[in-house]
Amino acid sequence: MLRLGLALAGTAAWLATAGVALAQTVPATWVNRVLGEWDSIQAKDGWVPQGEVRPGSLASGSEARLEYPLAAGSTYRFVVVCEPNCGAGDVELLDPAGARVGEPKALVEMPKLDAAPAAAGTYVLRVAMTDCAAAACAWSARVYLQGPAKSRRRR
Repeated sequence: MLRLGLALAGTAAWLATAGVALAQTVPATWVNRVLGEWDSIQAKDGWVPQGEVRPGSLASGSEARLEYPLAAGSTYRFVVVCEPNCGAGDVELLDPAGARVGEPKALVEMPKLDAAPAAAGTYVLRVAMTDCAAAACAWSARVYLQGPAKSRRRR
C-alpha cells in the first residue's frame, strides 16, 4: 500500500510539473499515457492487464456502461482515469443482476474497484460524468487480473 501511495504521489508531482505540457496535450492522449503508467504500477503488485484499454468521452450528465465477462474465483481490479477537466462523477461495478459490487468511487480520484466474483457472468462498469469543465471529458478504463503471488527469496 505504501508503494502505491508513493507511486500516486510521484504521478501527482509529475502532473504538477507538466502543467504547460498538459495544456498543449490532447486529453485522450494524456489519459492513455497516465493509464500506461498505471500498467507499470499494477504489474509491480501482481496485477496483469486483461484485454484492451477501453476509452470514452462523456459530457456532463451522461454515462457509459462497459461490459466485462468475469470468471468466478478470480480477483479483478478496474482502474479508470479521467482527464484534468473532469469536475465530478462516479464509477461503480454492477453484477449480472444489476446489483452494485462494493462502493462507488469518485471519478476524479483515478478510482480502483476490486472484485472477486462468486459467480461468473457479464459485469458492467458504469462511468457517470456529473460535471465536466469542457464540452466532453476523455477517460479510459482498464481491467486487471490478480496474478499468482510472487515468491520473495530472502538472502
